[in-house]
Amino acid sequence: MRFKRSSIGLLLACSLWSAEFPAAAELAAEQVTVAKMPPPHADRLFLTDVAIPHLHDGKVVIIDGRSLKVEGLVSTSAFAQTTLSPDRSELYAVTTYYTKLNRGERSEWILVYDVGTLALKQEIPYPAHHAEALPYIGTLRTSADGRFIYAQNSTPASSISIVDRQAGRQVEEVQTPGCYMVYPAASSHRVSTLCGDGTMLTLTLDGDGHVASKHKSAKFFDPEANALFVSAVQDGDTYHFVSFLGDIVAVDVGGETARAAAPWHLVPAAEAKQGWRPGGYQPIALHARSGTLYVAMHPHGTEGSHKDPAKEIWVYDLRAHQRVGRTVTPAATGVTVGSGEAPRVFAFDAANGSITAFTGLRKLVRERTEGGFGDTPTQMEAQ
Repeated sequence: MRFKRSSIGLLLACSLWSAEFPAAAELAAEQVTVAKMPPPHADRLFLTDVAIPHLHDGKVVIIDGRSLKVEGLVSTSAFAQTTLSPDRSELYAVTTYYTKLNRGERSEWILVYDVGTLALKQEIPYPAHHAEALPYIGTLRTSADGRFIYAQNSTPASSISIVDRQAGRQVEEVQTPGCYMVYPAASSHRVSTLCGDGTMLTLTLDGDGHVASKHKSAKFFDPEANALFVSAVQDGDTYHFVSFLGDIVAVDVGGETARAAAPWHLVPAAEAKQGWRPGGYQPIALHARSGTLYVAMHPHGTEGSHKDPAKEIWVYDLRAHQRVGRTVTPAATGVTVGSGEAPRVFAFDAANGSITAFTGLRKLVRERTEGGFGDTPTQMEAQ
């Protein structure tokens, strides 16, 4: 009887509770959706992170440079090299996969992503062995019209692959012993590469992407006394290189043979005594529209300090060969600049995965610094 009374009491309590608290409305079923990228803008950044502590998690982080907020992320696996199409509508990554993550059967692919959605559009089989190295602007590029993709290979023998973007296949692999990085011309299907003997090799392609001719330039720098950084900035057919000691060398790659202009020096005598030199992984940037050049500089430079982070960004009028500004920056291993009329300048630090934004074009003013964008980013491009 006690059990029956308890049961009746429990049922009565439940009925009273139900009367006091009516049943909740049934929740609507959630719809799974995919967020869309914001509209493109001149200060969008593409930060390539090789993720050295966990290499198979390499990625490209897409960042709004106006707010330094992440807009999206694309996975690229281990030691991928990346670049953007000329119209910035596609992101390319040449990468390697193994059947057992870090061993087993190897396959290589060029991944094609839609920048507007970050969706994978295409996987192009890649029969060569791309350079498994730190990402730099120049290890993967396209022709100016977007027809061909040029990839730097290393086995460790150096070669360049020409990939037909439209056909989705490699056309040719060209051996380039002693030369490294790709520098496409703007006016033709020509691509040049920087050589360890102080010269440049230019490949002229036919309409199908096959090599029609190869020509070596005259020697224009001393790789032992004053080597060039491989990270160069492009203005049409001209690439501007900065040397370890602070010279700027302009090289025209539009013809069958590359031609270099006389170098000019970045560092005034007073700063030269303090040992100011360029440094980092991407130490130079160019706003071509205004002819403004940015160089990441550090003091007390010595032999071997060319990878040291910058303490200041020096600003130059490229046409006048004259410094027009300098500003202190948090530690920076690379610089880039937006493409707008009033662009922001961005400095990134590989050690901390941080980015600092500046406004002012030639009289830079620090706007903000944010961190946490990656483990070891070494390449940054702007929209």
